[in-house]
Amino acid sequence: MFYDVKSPGLRINLGIMLFYNILKYAPPLNLDIDKENMSAADYAEYIGDKAIPLDTMMEVSSPLECFLENAPAFCKPIEGEGEKHQSVCDLGYLDKYQVKAGTSSYRYGGKAIVEEGDIVAISGVKKGEADFDRKLNIFLASFAVHVVLVRHAIMGHLAMYQKYMMKLTVGRSDAQKKLWNEHKSPNELMKALTPRATNSVNFKIQVLIGPGNSLVGRATSFTNESLMAVNVEKYKEYSAMDPNQMVGYIGSQGSARRNSACQKSWEAAQDVVNFICRDISSQLEGTDDLLDLAMLLWTGTFFHGFIGDFQLDNVIRGNLPFLATGETHRQTVAYGTLSTTIGTSTAQRTMDMRTLSKFFETKEDRKAWQQYHESLAECAKMTGINKFSYDGHVYNAIDF
Repeated sequence: MFYDVKSPGLRINLGIMLFYNILKYAPPLNLDIDKENMSAADYAEYIGDKAIPLDTMMEVSSPLECFLENAPAFCKPIEGEGEKHQSVCDLGYLDKYQVKAGTSSYRYGGKAIVEEGDIVAISGVKKGEADFDRKLNIFLASFAVHVVLVRHAIMGHLAMYQKYMMKLTVGRSDAQKKLWNEHKSPNELMKALTPRATNSVNFKIQVLIGPGNSLVGRATSFTNESLMAVNVEKYKEYSAMDPNQMVGYIGSQGSARRNSACQKSWEAAQDVVNFICRDISSQLEGTDDLLDLAMLLWTGTFFHGFIGDFQLDNVIRGNLPFLATGETHRQTVAYGTLSTTIGTSTAQRTMDMRTLSKFFETKEDRKAWQQYHESLAECAKMTGINKFSYDGHVYNAIDF
């Protein structure tokens, strides 16, 4: 539970070095070369016996449907008279990053206007006009980068979860370690939110999103330098936020219902942490320890349940395509093999929420945890995102 900052070990270092060397000279994916599309048999072969123990995933048939179903979390309402329930998703921040030769002649980016469940304009070009389809396809690839790389990997894994996990567990005194260990319910909660396997996930993230010799590096149209710049710049932006600022920012980027769900679930996370840790709260070294622990809980349940678990099928099936080709995405064998590998590689889990509750010491603690679970289910419905639910949902910590 409490970490020493040390080398990841020979086994992990050798594994990463081997993987990097395998991809070192791999060319960028080129849809003009590989014309064979993924089949059901291909998916079955690549997924194999990997466990994907999720009851709830978004299952759609196209990148456009994926964006529209997720719109409540990523499209802000447009205020002002005369607007007909319009919202906007502005991904223009991506257009400053260079793309590499051989994958695209277009930059990522785009500003989509959504009205009555459809995109009606992108960056000033209206649906039906000559250049709309090209801009739409670039925008959908940009949305994939926004969801998988920026919001999931950089924000969720690094700027949120890893930041607060290390803040809570590294360099703590023996007296603080003893305090947590001697109180069963707080100890179980801390262990569930800071599993040791997350140490190795730090290094797996390098393989997933690092520049060049990485899965996302090979799959996107970014140059190596641009991918590194995205990682560094967005990490600095997000890690500078405190928990309240982060939740406020995430909520503000979507609909009013989604914003309310973010705030309500955040309050519920703080309530359950404060209740379970009530007997040690006055003895903690860090004045923000319980707030940080609540952030780990909120990140590992409400945030990641949506941005990671719920999107898993979209990654595997190619509904979050990375290449900015300007053409309609095709899930070729080359691209499908990579996206399926990225998707299934994240399918690591600890225990579900009901199982975790059995380890808490008192009936009151178990009841508080159940109430938190019920709050998550209520907040999921508040978002207005079709089929998003925490009813019987797997609780995830190890995937970070």
